[in-house]
Amino acid sequence: MAKVKESKFLSWKEVDEALGRIRENTITIRRAESAMNNQITMVKGAFSEKVEPLQAENAELEKEIEAYTKAHISEFTDRKTKEMTYGKVGFRKVSEIVTRNVKAIMEACKQHDMFDCIKVSEKLDKEALEKYSDKALETVGAHRKEAEKYFYDIDLEELE
Repeated sequence: MAKVKESKFLSWKEVDEALGRIRENTITIRRAESAMNNQITMVKGAFSEKVEPLQAENAELEKEIEAYTKAHISEFTDRKTKEMTYGKVGFRKVSEIVTRNVKAIMEACKQHDMFDCIKVSEKLDKEALEKYSDKALETVGAHRKEAEKYFYDIDLEELE
């Protein structure tokens, strides 16, 4: 059996007083967190007010730049990038794998020994294991462990 640590408390009254102190600390912490969250909300609001119009303007400018660049794609014969004073625009080759029927593609990959193209993940479900008897658990190399687990709870009803 595990060794029990000695406590500095000498009576249940001292334990109750410690719970009272935890309660006071928790109330103070919650009030501080509430004040912090209010300040964060105010800062986020001020930030959004300042930044959202700029983000909207950037999005509109990006669309216009893209439209102009695509309309002048014929000018990109020698180089795919046009260097400008404040940046560059251009075109890049990109490729994308198009899949319509994933199940059929996975089966075809298996038939052609392309197993590296298929992701498989296994994970033990301990909640499902809880439903089985101790004897069934032993057959698969698991066992149930039961113990007394300490808890404490403080009364915060007055806070609400």
